[in-house]
Amino acid sequence: MGLESMMVKRIVRSGWAMMSQDHIDTDALLKGWADDAVWDGTSELGVGQTLKGKKAIGDWFHRWEQEFPKRKLVANNVCMKGTCLPSPNNVTMVDWTCWETDKQGREYRYDGVTVIHTRNMKAVKVTEHISFAGLPPISSLIKPTGKP
Repeated sequence: MGLESMMVKRIVRSGWAMMSQDHIDTDALLKGWADDAVWDGTSELGVGQTLKGKKAIGDWFHRWEQEFPKRKLVANNVCMKGTCLPSPNNVTMVDWTCWETDKQGREYRYDGVTVIHTRNMKAVKVTEHISFAGLPPISSLIKPTGKP
């Protein structure tokens, strides 16, 4: 294992630990993100929201913290593409598990993979791929309108 991969794994695991705290320090969490970073979420339909810019991403984390006051994220595996030599540009993949409890006390567990593209040592594009097994389907949240 190269020096860069050891450093990146430590940084990733630290970020996942920050997201598990009662209060997410978004300034610390997003310190390694570019100001114009893009974060693509996913849904069971395959299309999720795209957030652009560090402020929009930080706002999303604040909303998540409010909606799910109890969270635990574990980075199961952290892998890097490319060389073991230090490089300012790389791709890191994180296989993770999340346990969370919403404001109503409902508990959820799901797995996912996050792909982080870095340029000049900053995250510039982050994509989430989530397994929706065990979560309520989005279609159950859509109420019929009664219109043909």
